[in-house]
Amino acid sequence: MTWYWIGTAAMAAGSAFFGVKAASADARRWQILWSLYFFICLIAFALYLVMATGYGALEVGGGQSTVWIRYVTWFLSTPLLLLGLTYLGRSSATLTGGLLGANAFMIATGFVATILPEDTPAALHLVWWAISTGAYVAIAWAFVGRYKREAKTALPASGGVFDRVVLVHLVLWTAYPAVWLVSVEGIGAIGASTEALLYMVLDVAAKVGFGFLAANSLRTIERNGDADAFAPVQVATA
Repeated sequence: MTWYWIGTAAMAAGSAFFGVKAASADARRWQILWSLYFFICLIAFALYLVMATGYGALEVGGGQSTVWIRYVTWFLSTPLLLLGLTYLGRSSATLTGGLLGANAFMIATGFVATILPEDTPAALHLVWWAISTGAYVAIAWAFVGRYKREAKTALPASGGVFDRVVLVHLVLWTAYPAVWLVSVEGIGAIGASTEALLYMVLDVAAKVGFGFLAANSLRTIERNGDADAFAPVQVATA
């Protein structure tokens, strides 16, 4: 449970920090960004507290259990992570909706791969993992292509910001299916304790750490003179 308690503390600290920043922010763009990461970390805090207190796992047979509650939390938090990225990049509604849909499919099929009983043929677990990973590849392709193009069009002075944001995002998110593959739910190359450690490190980096990266990126956008792109759209009235 040690890794879960460390994750609980990290997410509590992250949510407290982002919450204070959201409450004290003056500019609307900062209120939105800080609020998104506040709720991302708050959801993760609840997840880790549940796991640290011994709940959220399901026996799948043979003394093996799977931590199913991770998928509930990922299903709730990853859309907010994507909204943070699309807000930062001024993405179109079409791209944002496509990313959210692919993400929901990715999490749902990954859950199927994980929750199958132990006596299910190993190949079937891997089939569902491959389907989930395929959805992730589609998300990654969208970020490398259309997301970066839209961001650089909307924020022309800050193109380099999104090269870095996309790189860090894809490195972190690519590690999740890799950990699953070698974990007890996959080929079993690592034990449950190592799996918990790796997921905890990834979660803290992808939520708390990425929140700081997003904030640093927005500051860079402001310094580059692109902040006007975040101004509310004025609707003409008769």
